[in-house]
Amino acid sequence: MAWLHESLWVNAIAVFTIAVVGFVMYCKWVYKYWERLGVPYLKPTVPFGNVQKVFFVKMSRGQVAAELYKTAKTKGYKHVGVFGFTTPEYMPIDLEIIKNILIKDFNYFCDRGFYINEEVDPLRGHIFFLNGNRWRKIRAKLSPTFTSGKMKMMFNIVVECGQKLNQFMDSQYKQGPINIKYFLERFTTDVIGSCAFGLNCNSFDNANSDFCKYAKRVFEPTNLEKLKGLSALFFPSLINFFQINVTPVDVSDFFLSTVRNTIEYRKTNNVVRNDFLQILIDLMQDESGLTINEVSAQAFVFFLAGFETSSNVMMFCLFELALNQEIQEKLREEVNVVIKRYGQALTYDGLNDMVYMRQVLDEVMRKYPPASILNRVCTMDYKVPNTNLTLKKNTRVTISLLGIQNDPEYFPEPEKFDPERFLPEKKEKLNQFCYMPFGEGPRLCIGLRFAFLQMKIGLAVLLKNYKFSINQKTQLPLKMNPKPLVLTPIGSIWLNVEKV
Repeated sequence: MAWLHESLWVNAIAVFTIAVVGFVMYCKWVYKYWERLGVPYLKPTVPFGNVQKVFFVKMSRGQVAAELYKTAKTKGYKHVGVFGFTTPEYMPIDLEIIKNILIKDFNYFCDRGFYINEEVDPLRGHIFFLNGNRWRKIRAKLSPTFTSGKMKMMFNIVVECGQKLNQFMDSQYKQGPINIKYFLERFTTDVIGSCAFGLNCNSFDNANSDFCKYAKRVFEPTNLEKLKGLSALFFPSLINFFQINVTPVDVSDFFLSTVRNTIEYRKTNNVVRNDFLQILIDLMQDESGLTINEVSAQAFVFFLAGFETSSNVMMFCLFELALNQEIQEKLREEVNVVIKRYGQALTYDGLNDMVYMRQVLDEVMRKYPPASILNRVCTMDYKVPNTNLTLKKNTRVTISLLGIQNDPEYFPEPEKFDPERFLPEKKEKLNQFCYMPFGEGPRLCIGLRFAFLQMKIGLAVLLKNYKFSINQKTQLPLKMNPKPLVLTPIGSIWLNVEKV
């Protein structure tokens, strides 16, 4: 029997060795993909491709893409091939190619290529992930939601949340340096909780708000959840085969039940509000109306976008203003002048008059883009103009916003915080594809008006009443955390606050 046992071990080792050798040979064959097409490519590593640092949580995917962009740009490439594990990805560097992909030839690149299985994971059926006709249908229904008229309807709700932010800051600033993200997350939670779900989250009174907790679960995934996310991006067929729920189950259950309960309450009590959820409820009444799961998914993505990205932009804004006191004073002066012009009140029209505020926010989002990457997938074979390259159907496309917006060719001294780059007359001359914090083309972020409304109100309230400076607890220079899905610094940003 000993010989049989030994034979089984020998066979197992042989099979394992053959499998490993076969897999390595397969990887090496795949990694010649771009070479076979005559496209310059950046050397991959078996089996990670060019995302080894993402897998080992050394850098975020956005940071890695920016690093790849910089390497390709330094080599003088107009486009470059890279790999996400064994999945080929096309990375355009030249802005003209990017323009063609996002606008001119959009019909070839209308999809983002994210994994969707609404039966298993209903909250992924939102406008950001949806493809083809489903995306067009939802986009057409939601577009009227974000008109200037609708923004005016929600303005007072956001101002009320701004007043709560001011009151909370007033009660806390004397106690010592503040973790500014802690304050801003509660502000955006109250805003989105109210505008998207019609609920009073009371985040300033309840530090453990369920909305805050579950939103942070999405943006600060565990290593297992991050692995699921990477697999959904690069191996969607595998995720679909095993029917894996990428959205954490507890997060999905919370948001689905919240939307259902809120809708039921409004119907039972004849409650009508001027908010995003009410617009979605009205859309449910149409002949080709939205389903309850579709409504839940749109409310979910609206909450996530408004919660984390907006609070992060405001956090980075106050950080830069704390470092650059002259810019902070100039912005505060504009806020005070405009508020005085409108009868000592913060008004919708007054926000639009804050030109320098927009410059500051533009510069913040240039340096720290809310989304570091734009994803597209080729829906049909596509010949890249002025090249010999034909992208095959289903080829993934990665556009590095973090790389482009910190490229010294477009923004000299990119590490410098300089709102003067976005003076109206200078902004007009900028190539629109070197600054795209909300994307570009038909898939431009539908909620950008609301994002500016929320951020301007939050910043105006704070700058009118308080002065900010850097506390020594803040680690300088900032280093980015590789774990969250959006740009987030390692450690907290601590600010000293004093009354103006």
